[in-house]
Amino acid sequence: MNQNFSNEIGLVVPAAIETGLCVSLCTLQAPDGGLGPSGAPSNGFVDIVGLTNIPCMDAVPSDSRIQATEVKDLQEILAKGLRHVFLTGYYPAAIAGTGQGWRAVVDGVVYDLLGAEPDSQGTQTRLHLQLSSV
Repeated sequence: MNQNFSNEIGLVVPAAIETGLCVSLCTLQAPDGGLGPSGAPSNGFVDIVGLTNIPCMDAVPSDSRIQATEVKDLQEILAKGLRHVFLTGYYPAAIAGTGQGWRAVVDGVVYDLLGAEPDSQGTQTRLHLQLSSV
């Protein structure tokens, strides 16, 4: 009995792409390291080479992880929009960008990169993103 699934594993992401669900594009960006006139960070970002216009599927996080995503205060309301993004490939550089102040631009919307992980076979990358607005 042949239990080697290595050929089938390589077909998973192409099959997901063929479904037509990956209609979004994702670009990862890092802080440019520049400083403004006051010496504070410039808040400028640059695209990461090899991590631009990646076909992806943008979705809300799983219902199995229900979380409170809104904090109310008398003066303001901070709403956090969490997203789960499936990238159609294995991008180890995206995983290394976690905790480095990187951000993701998905279809023109800018999100903070909270985390990134590959699947167990190194065929895809998943991003956990957050949009904060006041």
